[in-house]
Amino acid sequence: MLVKKAAALLAAATIGGILIGTTPALASSGGCISGDACLYYSPNKGGAFFGKSETGNYDGAYFGGGGAGDGQAVINNAASVENLSTWWNLRVYYGPDLSGPNQYVPKGQWVNLGPVPWNGGSVDMRNNNHSQGWWI
Repeated sequence: MLVKKAAALLAAATIGGILIGTTPALASSGGCISGDACLYYSPNKGGAFFGKSETGNYDGAYFGGGGAGDGQAVINNAASVENLSTWWNLRVYYGPDLSGPNQYVPKGQWVNLGPVPWNGGSVDMRNNNHSQGWWI
C-alpha cells in the first residue's frame, strides 16, 4: 500500500513537473520554491507573489497566492524580489530579453526594487520589471 502511494505521488509529481514546465506563464503563481526568483507585488516581500526559476521574460505571468496584487500581471508590477537560489545571483531587468537597467539580488537575499544608476542618472526599478537573468 505504501509503495503504491509513493509510486502514485512520484507519477503525479513527474506529470505535474512536465505540465508546469511547459506552461508556467499561463497561470498565477502557486508558490515560490528553492531556486526561484520570487517576485512580490508589494515591498518587503508582501502581497501576492510569483516564482520563476528560468532566465527570461515575465510575459503572460501573473501574481498569485492571495493578497494585494493577486491576479495582476508580473511585468511592471513587482516591488520586491527574493532570490531563493543558493548557487546563482539574480538580476531583474527593466526591459525584455535582459535589456536595460537592472537590479542585482545576491543569492539567498531579498531586496525592495528601487533606483539604480543608468546613463548618468537613475531609473526606478519598482514597477519596472520585464525579465530576469541568473549569474555567478
